Amino acid sequence: MEYLPLGPTAQRVPKIGFGTARFHGGAGVLRRAVELGAGFIDTAESYNAWGDEPGVAETLVAEELGGVTGEVVVATKISPENLRFDDVIRHALASRERLRVPSIDLYQVHAPNPAIPIAETMRALERLVDEGVIRRIGVSNFDVEDLQAAQDALRTQPLVANQVRYNLFDREVEARVLPYCQEHRITVSAHTPLALGRFTGRPGAGVLALVARETNRTAAQIMLNWLVGHAGVMAIPKTDRAERVDELVASVGWTLDPAQRAALDGLT
Repeated sequence: MEYLPLGPTAQRVPKIGFGTARFHGGAGVLRRAVELGAGFIDTAESYNAWGDEPGVAETLVAEELGGVTGEVVVATKISPENLRFDDVIRHALASRERLRVPSIDLYQVHAPNPAIPIAETMRALERLVDEGVIRRIGVSNFDVEDLQAAQDALRTQPLVANQVRYNLFDREVEARVLPYCQEHRITVSAHTPLALGRFTGRPGAGVLALVARETNRTAAQIMLNWLVGHAGVMAIPKTDRAERVDELVASVGWTLDPAQRAALDGLT
């Protein structure tokens, strides 16, 4: 596995982690990920299994990781409607209980809420760090202005991560968000890194297929390798099949040649 720093901290995280949206548990996916060194597990209080109550995914993550020996970083997210000071405290404690951890490694604001001052939210998150409920503060789906406001509001803790939609075919973040995060040492955690598997027939799909044939890799491996080849970027694909974890983790440990990377870079 290849690793990168989590924001400006000394903590290292794998370039390939795993997400748990619509996670069912029981298939050994997360255990296999940890075995292969891809033990960054991302979830959220809003993730649930087929319409069940919120928090179900966090509970399933705890069940699947129970007894696992290996380096694991557990990240979860608080929903934007819960960003008032007291709500942040209460929801973080509930997530920690569901995850069955002494401290949440990375606690992220799932999306900005213009109706709630970000300073109030950040103040609550710093309180949670002080009290040992969480270790690091992150955000998700924040644009540059949101990131600046969050950073300005933090007094004692750095903003270490911003989770955004980013893949070979969805590259809006490259205009402003990615350069800003790279400049300010905010790790970009790419969700939907495989474009939900819906790339057949899209412009550029032929180039992707050609590079996959040239390298004897799968299209998914090419997409992930290209993605985490950007400075400060990690990817969190999602799968329900333990056997596919091996394929996705094998996306790192090798590099595309400059011509192949340039061809993929040109798919804008």
